[in-house]
Amino acid sequence: LVPMSLAVLLEANIHRVARGGSSRGFIQHQGEEMGFVLEGDIELNVQGKKVTVGKGDTFFFQSHLKHGYRNIGKTEAQIVWINTPQSF
Repeated sequence: LVPMSLAVLLEANIHRVARGGSSRGFIQHQGEEMGFVLEGDIELNVQGKKVTVGKGDTFFFQSHLKHGYRNIGKTEAQIVWINTPQSF
């Protein structure tokens, strides 16, 4: 959503997670993340706390906390995912 050549810290994309897809473990880095679910259902696991988010839901967390995700729905999930610094 923001060309990499223009952004220094901010990264924004439409993250697509296939049915059954996941982050394949936990991720941890400095920064912040937020998202808006366009389609599908994903389970976010932030520091051991699991939350299900679906179409129309938003989320935010500090990226230094161990976090991961998986698509628990029956279709591809699409999320506007914004984080800093760039990591995807």
